Amino acid sequence: MFIDQKLKIKDLAGIEYYGTAGITARCLRVLTMAIQAGDTIEKAYLLSDFDNKSGCGTHCFLLFAKHGDPIAIKSGFASGYSGEGPRGLSSALQILIRHNIDIEEYDIDKSFIERVDSSCLTQADLEMLEAKRPARPTRFYGFILLHDDHHLYDDNLVKGLFAQEVPYHIVDNRIMKEAIDLKYNPDANLMTCYRRLEDIIRKRTGLDGQSGTKLFSQAFLNNDAPLHWPDLPDAEAKGLASLFSAVYMAYRNSRAHKENETTPADAMREFLLINQLFILESEAHTRQL
Repeated sequence: MFIDQKLKIKDLAGIEYYGTAGITARCLRVLTMAIQAGDTIEKAYLLSDFDNKSGCGTHCFLLFAKHGDPIAIKSGFASGYSGEGPRGLSSALQILIRHNIDIEEYDIDKSFIERVDSSCLTQADLEMLEAKRPARPTRFYGFILLHDDHHLYDDNLVKGLFAQEVPYHIVDNRIMKEAIDLKYNPDANLMTCYRRLEDIIRKRTGLDGQSGTKLFSQAFLNNDAPLHWPDLPDAEAKGLASLFSAVYMAYRNSRAHKENETTPADAMREFLLINQLFILESEAHTRQL
C-alpha cells in the first residue's frame, strides 16, 4: 500500500472513519449505525474503483451529515461478481435509498481507496471530488440485486440490517434499567414494568386493594377519578385511559398466566407500549377534590 510519507496532519480532512476494509458485514453495520444513531445524513458519495481487466469494482462511501464532519465507510463493498461484497453493496444502496439520502457515484483510483482505508483522506481529496463530475449515466441502480422479476427493493432486508435496540432517548427513567436489560431477559423485565406501573398508580391514588383493569378504571375512568389529563377533551382522555386496560388485557395477562415465546422484536414492541403508559401516567394530574 502506497501512502505519501510527506503527508502532514494539517493536510488531513476532518472526517470520521468507520468500518474495516474488505469486511462487508462490519461496513454494513457501521452504515446503519451512522444513519440510526448519528446526525441526519443528507447525501452519500459512492466511490468506485474498477479493474479494467476483470471489470470488478471496489467501493466505499462518503456520507455528508446535516451537521458535523463527513463520514467515510471503508471499502467493504464490491461489484462485478457474485459474493458477499456485491450483496453488501446492494444492501447499502437500498438502505440509503429507503432513507431518502441522495446518492452520487464518482470514479476514483486505487490510491484514493487506500487513503480511505488508511483513514487519511486530505482536504485536497475532498476538493477534487467537489470539482469532479459524477458518473453519468447513473449506474449505481445496476449494483442493486432486485427481488425476483418484480424489481422491488427488499424492505425486510433493509430493516433486518439495523440493530434491534430500544430507542433509549424516549424511555421513561423509571424503567431505564429494564430497557437496557430487555434483550437478556425479556419476560422478567416486561413483568417488572407491569408490576411497577400498578404500584405507582396505587401509591398515587390510594387504591391499595385494586389491580389490573379494575385499578385503571377507578384511577382514570370513573367520575371524579383521582388521575386525569385536564387539558384534553373528555373523549380523548377516555381513549388514553382505556389504553391502560387494553394493554394489560392484551399482553400482561397472557404473560402472567402462561409461558410465551418472545422474539427480540416482539419484546421491544411490547416494551414501548408499556413505556407509553408510564409516560401517560407521568403526565396525568391528581384531581383536586
